[in-house]
Amino acid sequence: MKIGIDCRTILNVQFGELAGVGHYTYYLIKYLLEIDKQNEYVLFFYDRRIKAPEFEQPNVKIVYFPGLENIGKIPFFYRHWFIPQILRLYRLDVYHNPANIIPIFYFKKSIITIHDLAIYKNPEWFPDHQFFTKRILIPWSVAKAKKIIAVSQNTKDDLIKLFRVKKDKVEVIHEGVEDYNNLKIDETKIEEKFKIKEPYFLFIGSLEPRKNLVRLIEAYAEFLKENENKKFKLVLAGKRGWKFEPIFSTIERLGLSGNVIYLGYISLEEKIYLLKNAWALVYPSLYEGFGLPIIEAMNLGVPVITSNIASIPELVIDNALLVEPYDIDSIKLALVKMANDLESRQNLIRKGRGIARNFNWLQCAKKTLEVYQNIK
Repeated sequence: MKIGIDCRTILNVQFGELAGVGHYTYYLIKYLLEIDKQNEYVLFFYDRRIKAPEFEQPNVKIVYFPGLENIGKIPFFYRHWFIPQILRLYRLDVYHNPANIIPIFYFKKSIITIHDLAIYKNPEWFPDHQFFTKRILIPWSVAKAKKIIAVSQNTKDDLIKLFRVKKDKVEVIHEGVEDYNNLKIDETKIEEKFKIKEPYFLFIGSLEPRKNLVRLIEAYAEFLKENENKKFKLVLAGKRGWKFEPIFSTIERLGLSGNVIYLGYISLEEKIYLLKNAWALVYPSLYEGFGLPIIEAMNLGVPVITSNIASIPELVIDNALLVEPYDIDSIKLALVKMANDLESRQNLIRKGRGIARNFNWLQCAKKTLEVYQNIK
């Protein structure tokens, strides 16, 4: 069987440029190639600077789409007419795009992974230029795909409600989490870089409206009004996303410049260090298809405060401190409980480690391979 996987979301893994769908794509392929030496894989990339030596195996062909300099001039033509011509050259038995979209003029057997459908549930979180993706590309891809992989039951339920997809067309396959507990990192170097001496609550992710950081900062300001809590910092780690400006204006308005620490984009080693040393991960997102940082934190023995909506309760069950994300007081009370109830905090650490074992990339790869093999 010849399996094509679209790898355009993967950036340079050697230099840590890996997040979101790219993270999912990279680890899915890594573990597929560990378990499957029989099928042939054709991996399609944009950029020759991408280095993933573990993909260079006898049953793998790596293809770089040519003519990349033209994508800015004719993006629709390049993505939806030119790329299908390249895909057809390789006579694939199945084409898998882990990033939602099948090119409009590709008509062979295809699979997509849907990570979330927030663009339909909360369109105000997304820039206007994604209108075409919302109205045309995703509905077309959902209809055209022979099979859809959803990363959570919540995402499957959303697909059925929004697109009237048949239940048996959608397979729920949870993402995995890498076990970083034994990964060696230069803690001294990172400690010297960040210089965070106080206990801290940590948020990891893009700074954008759906992550609910304005309410988190307002809740944190209320939390600090009690003297015993003043020692705690709030650390934000992640790139600035769309409409990030209100986050920083809220910090300034509330006089929290000395309490809220923004680190920007962080490397994998820095993420592991920050998680291992955090008092808790705080992730009050308004919508998540999966919520990978939550599971990563639990796996490293970090207690979690997170939202009681979308896919999150499905993933954590009762192994995290759940809050109503639209209620500032609910978030503040969770911060207070995490800071002062040490017995509860230790219990969450213990239970979190247990739940994280349910999410591993090997199982994700095995189930995905079954989807490939059963395609009709």
